[in-house]
Amino acid sequence: MKKCTWIAFVAALVLPLAAPAEHHEEAEQPAPLSDVWLLVPKQGMAAEFTEAAKKHMAFRAKAGESRSWMAFRPVIGDKMDVVQYRSCCFNYADMDAYIAEDEKLGLSAHWNANVDQYVDHYHHYLDSNDWENSHWPEGSNGPYYGVTAWTWKEGTGPGPTEVRKKFSQLAKNEGWAEAGHNWIWLERIGGKPIIAVVSSFENFADMAPGEQNFFEFIPEKLGSEKDASEMFMKFGSAFESSDYSVWEYDADIATPSSE
Repeated sequence: MKKCTWIAFVAALVLPLAAPAEHHEEAEQPAPLSDVWLLVPKQGMAAEFTEAAKKHMAFRAKAGESRSWMAFRPVIGDKMDVVQYRSCCFNYADMDAYIAEDEKLGLSAHWNANVDQYVDHYHHYLDSNDWENSHWPEGSNGPYYGVTAWTWKEGTGPGPTEVRKKFSQLAKNEGWAEAGHNWIWLERIGGKPIIAVVSSFENFADMAPGEQNFFEFIPEKLGSEKDASEMFMKFGSAFESSDYSVWEYDADIATPSSE
């Protein structure tokens, strides 16, 4: 078990977690998928990219695009020049309808003609949102979002996933969620096999740990230090590496607000 993995794990689950509150768990669960684009502006063209992206997002809104796109830039992490676009929530079949809409409205064509010239490269993924094992209440909208991501080891069995679900259900049923802790689990589709937990903060002060951390909460609820340790070990054995980053919402290059 790598210590850095558990430092990242505690950093994610000890903090008062939350996320963009378009949906909440008391209502019917949203569709499971998010569309995710990561891109890097060309060196020396960040300002040009930002201006072009802002105009492009206004074009999308005026064209009547059915999706809303949130935009994020990193403020803590290894790669500080990345821009992330995310849209949620839909099913696989909805992708076919969106591809047809994109072509009809000329959304990608407008991006390619006006923004692509300032972009060095892209990554495109889908994220599968585990709503059942997340606590995503309404009313906590960042603007900062912490992401702890783990890269799965090859050939890992289902055991660590079951442990993660048990952790989450204990947190939801035994008072961790009610104490102001909120989280959402995501699993990447495409690229390296990655699972992540996302948190939301109003400011940097909001990132400070509480009086009790998750390592203390789990053995208290299980009634056994040994059982808790075995569960943490089982979860950690599934991953070859971990990473923690913090992203800030950038309204300037997101879908314009309708308000």
